[in-house]
Amino acid sequence: GNYWYTHYFYCVLRAKYTMPSWRLNDVPIAMYLATHFYFSSYHVLANLPQRYVRTAYTAGPQRTALQVGLILAMAYATAFMETLTICHFPYYSFEDRDMAYTVGSAFYGIYFIVSFPMYFAMDEPDGPQPGPGPRLAEPAIHSFAAGMMVLLGLDIVRLSVAGTPLSIGGLLWEVTG
Repeated sequence: GNYWYTHYFYCVLRAKYTMPSWRLNDVPIAMYLATHFYFSSYHVLANLPQRYVRTAYTAGPQRTALQVGLILAMAYATAFMETLTICHFPYYSFEDRDMAYTVGSAFYGIYFIVSFPMYFAMDEPDGPQPGPGPRLAEPAIHSFAAGMMVLLGLDIVRLSVAGTPLSIGGLLWEVTG
């Protein structure tokens, strides 16, 4: 997501990394590594309430509505908390912090609206388990599908709500600072 989707934050939210760094497509390489551990943490923790709802309530429309509401609330809360905490990082800035906290958190929440249920489904005990052969390709295919769904969601919001042109100005490889 860093390689492609960070540019949505640059264009729509007017966010930027100001640290001197080696960059890949205008994203500091350290952010690729950091994203892995914090996204992994978010998704593991998000599985806990999803698993509780799945096991504590009988299947039906009420449970489905509860799951959808839970995912929407967790997506916004996760995005808001990350936005709030990253604002204190000295090498990351927003042009308009209030917009970043409100609209930006909803915009960022699109990632989690897609990824929380997709990640949860990978661990379903009654679902197919990855193994050698074609089943090993399923998680990769689901990851690509989730990535495309996030990209589509970001672009729909960018065009319909923000009306901001997408400008990707990064070089494949550069060193700043």
